[in-house]
Amino acid sequence: MTDLELLAGLETEIPGWVLQNRLRENGYINVWQKIEGLVSDGYIERLKRGWYCLGSLVRRREPSLRYLACNICGPAAVSGNLVLFEAGIIPDAVASVTAVSKKRRSSLMTSYGNIDWERLPSNLVFPGTSRVEGPPGYIGATKEKALLDQLYITRYTPQNYSLWKAFVFDDLRMDEDALAGLDFTLMQELTRIFASAKITKYMNWFLKYFGMP
Repeated sequence: MTDLELLAGLETEIPGWVLQNRLRENGYINVWQKIEGLVSDGYIERLKRGWYCLGSLVRRREPSLRYLACNICGPAAVSGNLVLFEAGIIPDAVASVTAVSKKRRSSLMTSYGNIDWERLPSNLVFPGTSRVEGPPGYIGATKEKALLDQLYITRYTPQNYSLWKAFVFDDLRMDEDALAGLDFTLMQELTRIFASAKITKYMNWFLKYFGMP
């Protein structure tokens, strides 16, 4: 069996256990030696311990950073500034994929792009998210959840309400019209789940600023 035949049918993103099982099923005893050979020959690329991608000469599509973000340090959900940019809430394109996870803050640099993981309490990771169909598919936050996630992980919060307008619109560069179009009912529901004094203050400010009941 050729290496191409050995890897046939695998997704572009390969968990280590899937690769090991494939090799064992095909009679390889020293699977680690074979994996090193596949890496050396360019058939697969190592992302980090326990995760690989098909090499550029083998794969039919580029690796999905969003799928990897949800699974490498998973379970996790794509959120934060990437979602806010795509929703038109912030103006600047985001160079990396941000995901929230219950695990510690970390990052991964790859030749396809970078992933940053931000830590949330485990009960806050998945409310306000849904599955985005692929291939290969991933879990993504709504723009409302992404906003609250980003505010939650932002360390600085103005202590004086008079400073909040400048902080939100100038420092964080959020678009006023885009914010006004958010689902504030959903945001209030998520705020109750967050049970965070900081997020509650932000929510109250948004409601007051946009004239919501």
